[in-house]
Amino acid sequence: MDTPTASSRQRVWVTTAEACAALGMSREILRQLRLRGVLTPGKHYRRWGCTQGRGPLQWHLENVEATITGWSSKHLRL
Repeated sequence: MDTPTASSRQRVWVTTAEACAALGMSREILRQLRLRGVLTPGKHYRRWGCTQGRGPLQWHLENVEATITGWSSKHLRL
């Protein structure tokens, strides 16, 4: 019986650079969606590291994609 290795499992939380590449959007668009409340902490992104709330962000790709799928730029007004 094979057990999944770390490399064969898809990561749920990814870096901002990885999220931008996977979603085809810029850091600024992710930032704007976060600041406007479209993307919410805990569901779409989280901070990691012990830097008192100023650590780098990680993104939950599936949740982010589900939220923005089907939305037009008119709805987002970016």
